[in-house]
Amino acid sequence: MTPRRHLGRIDLAVVVAPFQALGDHLRIAIEDANGRHLAGAPRPADVPDETAGLIYSHGELAGRIVLYGPGAATEVARAAASALGAALSAAASGAVEGAPGDDPVATRRLEEELANGRRLQRGFVSLVPPEVPGYDIASYYEAAREVGGDFFDLFRLRRRGRPLSIVIADVTGKGIAAALVMAFSRPLLHAAIDHTPGPAAALERTNRILVGERRTTLFITALCARLDVRTGVLRMANAGHEPPLFVPGDGSPPGLVLGSGPLLGAFGALDVPEVEAFMSPGDMVLFYTDGVTDARSPTGERFDDARLLHAVERGRGGTAHDLVREISESVSRFAEGAEPADDITIVAVGRHRLGAQSGPRPRSVAR
Repeated sequence: MTPRRHLGRIDLAVVVAPFQALGDHLRIAIEDANGRHLAGAPRPADVPDETAGLIYSHGELAGRIVLYGPGAATEVARAAASALGAALSAAASGAVEGAPGDDPVATRRLEEELANGRRLQRGFVSLVPPEVPGYDIASYYEAAREVGGDFFDLFRLRRRGRPLSIVIADVTGKGIAAALVMAFSRPLLHAAIDHTPGPAAALERTNRILVGERRTTLFITALCARLDVRTGVLRMANAGHEPPLFVPGDGSPPGLVLGSGPLLGAFGALDVPEVEAFMSPGDMVLFYTDGVTDARSPTGERFDDARLLHAVERGRGGTAHDLVREISESVSRFAEGAEPADDITIVAVGRHRLGAQSGPRPRSVAR
């Protein structure tokens, strides 16, 4: 008997297709509980069983996600497999968001299961930013109760000068589809950044794969940046994401770094402009998702851009951690007592002032 290629109402071939576009760098296979191949690249007999994610159906093991290839051991790949396992578990249990006649209790269980999977995924990705002498880096992540699709990456590239790569992205929509798109888009972006000359090319490569393989109406806003840590030159490309905020160290007003193209996955040709900013000593750059400005008070007011700028003014002059803490606490105070509107992600990068010494590096925060 041929094993079925579906779990719940999700076609597994669609789920694994974007991973297959990575070629031999990262291979993914989905197997049933007995080790029979269901989808993806069949695991060769000489490849050890490296289960990276588990799939449950109504509390019982229904399958597993196996990764192999050079990229299989990375935290990003294993985090994506973990999120996939959580999403497919919900689908296998029959609770697919948006289906007619859904049991509201089952749908609620689905949301909780995916939320737990995303918290587990966050645990795989270190919230301690990479060491970059001469710079402060801080991040904050708070998941909304409903399942969303924010993600970010901060990592040093293995090339001359070890530039810092910064990625922040947000999948449109919520629920299973958003979780799946987020799960397989993250390794796509990471691999593209590793194998392209700059941020715009990385977004273009990711977009080509998403357009060619996507079977969903969801899209991704994404911003990629590459910082030359020796010169302070920051190259950025923005695919429909919130523009970063440049905070000068000389006390002059903050300003948005403009220049953007369409969302990832929407059109075959992205044509995203690549812009540059120069970080002098004392300057900071703030990246964030729209969950910050869209946060709601109990009366329904938005946090909005004006409140964000006020929080930036209060937090500037200190470290990147000071700035991120001021913004996140301002949003929390404003929205206290209200239902979370969306995931919130904040990333700040600051260049040390001349002669400044770096203090202890506290962990960034995730909720």
